[in-house]
Amino acid sequence: MTTGSGVITTPLPGTTNTRDLGGLPTTDGRIVARGTLFRGDVLGPPGSGAECCWSDEFAQTYRALGLQLVVDLRSAPEVELVPSAWAPETGARLLHAPIPEGVEGTETDFMGMLRDGAITRFGPADLGVWYSQVYDRRAEIFGQVIAEIADPHGRPTLIHCHAGKDRTGLLVALILEVLGVPREAILEDYTVTGVNRRHVAEQAAPLIAELGLVMDEVRTFFEAPPLAMSSALEYLDREYGGVPGYLQQAGGVEPERLEALREGLTADR
Repeated sequence: MTTGSGVITTPLPGTTNTRDLGGLPTTDGRIVARGTLFRGDVLGPPGSGAECCWSDEFAQTYRALGLQLVVDLRSAPEVELVPSAWAPETGARLLHAPIPEGVEGTETDFMGMLRDGAITRFGPADLGVWYSQVYDRRAEIFGQVIAEIADPHGRPTLIHCHAGKDRTGLLVALILEVLGVPREAILEDYTVTGVNRRHVAEQAAPLIAELGLVMDEVRTFFEAPPLAMSSALEYLDREYGGVPGYLQQAGGVEPERLEALREGLTADR
């Protein structure tokens, strides 16, 4: 299913949030090429007990994507706990580009902070500040990945973290900005994760209540509010004059690579 802006909302079968970014419009009258760039959640190995696991039932669908590059943004401990089946099962090359922010045991382990009582509220504006900090801390990682995807041998590409919301959302937003996708459509795509994974908030409700917290005051942890991503991108506008400036100045991406990314990931309508 797609929206009027071309945003695909229905995930691939057997996943909660893996979808093609193709069809999104660009400001120069083109579209993001279909079947070249996917965003999603992790698929654990068969029988691993992960929320979503590789299944023979959908193997043909996954392999038919023709993936050449799988970008895993999870930390090393996350990968060790649940290896990603995307690359080995499809034959794609794996690029591990760890962004550990928000992961258990780090200084931004927000769920740990909730359990410890260090924080009792967390709203869209707070998430936007955190996103901006991730952009500051991980510019080189984002730049490295984008340079890889700009290479024709790196497409079709699948980008994933754990749920495909925060870390994947930040990287995808950068790519779509470079491609010239209107920001309104970028934000609409970002919010789809909150819809596709709304069950996570429902599952967490008993724990939140047990901790004596109010779900509506921490719901942002489980959703994808557009204000969060919008404020982070506006931060890059202020600090770098936009995403291309950020990627060149902080991420070390050559202008030729950004142009190659645009050429490789867009198509005529």
